Amino acid sequence: MNKIKNKKYVKILIIKYKFVIMVTISDEKFLSIRYMHLNMVSNISKNEGLVLWGLTVYPELTDIEISKKLDMPHSTFSTIRKRLQKNEYYTTVKVPMVQNLGAEMLAVLYTFFNPAISVQQRATITTKTIEIFEEIFYSVGETHKGFSVSFSGNYTAIGQITERRIETFAKEGLLDIQQPKEVIFPFKISKIPLFFDFDALIADAFDIDLEVEGKRGIDPSVHNVELSKTEKIILLAMVENPDATDLMLSDIVDMSRHTVSKVKHKLEEAGLITKKRIPNLEKLGFKIMTFNHINFNPRKPLDNELLESNVLNNPSSIFLAARSFECVLLSVYKDYEAYREDHGMRLQHLKENNYLADMPATGKYMIPSMVIMKDMNFGPILKKTLML
Repeated sequence: MNKIKNKKYVKILIIKYKFVIMVTISDEKFLSIRYMHLNMVSNISKNEGLVLWGLTVYPELTDIEISKKLDMPHSTFSTIRKRLQKNEYYTTVKVPMVQNLGAEMLAVLYTFFNPAISVQQRATITTKTIEIFEEIFYSVGETHKGFSVSFSGNYTAIGQITERRIETFAKEGLLDIQQPKEVIFPFKISKIPLFFDFDALIADAFDIDLEVEGKRGIDPSVHNVELSKTEKIILLAMVENPDATDLMLSDIVDMSRHTVSKVKHKLEEAGLITKKRIPNLEKLGFKIMTFNHINFNPRKPLDNELLESNVLNNPSSIFLAARSFECVLLSVYKDYEAYREDHGMRLQHLKENNYLADMPATGKYMIPSMVIMKDMNFGPILKKTLML
């Protein structure tokens, strides 16, 4: 995309965009949306955006290694990173690869509610009755809808969560006829090309055009690994304390720094843990997160071409789990227009190419007002999986 240099021309475009969008679509629409996108999505600078992108795309690298990839002085990178971290523009999480430790599936549960009570009241109820399940690591709600993402050792645990949801919500008068929905992704027969990956979203927001070597998603292939008691304890400590240094971890687990460093290296080499950086979407100015459950036509199942295409996997996409006949997609947008354009394009493509079995279940969540009841909390399910 060409850079916009003429500020006077840009100002005219913005005025025209506000007028044109209500009347028709012009050739200038994309240019005007793009300009507004770059300037309205965040109050941080281009350099800060670049550092944030580097942190999300290369979470496993050191400051020095990332600064080299960005062609930025290490001191500049380190100063900006510390400022972003201090101001809570991102958090670090370490995700256990539970598929290699005995867990069988990823599960997504979602519900549409009768908005009889506020999401805050519902959060108080579910925190005591539903969110206590170790399997749930991410849970989001708004007044009339909610969804959660879980890892599980078997379907029994997911079934228990679903039944508890129905009992709890029915008792509170929150459910109409429609019951909570389960979408199950057994690791052995599923693909997870995106797992809370934000680098493309950040790159698009700050117009960053650099080659990406980082990995995305989760490798669902299973190779069970047996761990000693010491290895289990250190793995759990790494997940529960994602920012901890080896010295800090040694204090937490009461073991020598040498032991911790050795075991940590072994666990990372075995692919049992992966590090991710999660940006603060609200602080960055993003307004909408969407949840989509798509069922595919049995005569035209999901193929690799569609899975890797811009229809499902574009800069707004942050999570994508799929089987042959269904997928769950989470996307993030700066505003309603960006959402409407992307959602319309996706729906049109799927309809025209006869991919849909029925209309997708879509939930639109307003980021400033949605309630996150569990936020990337992997410790409980790892502890349960390891039987610690």
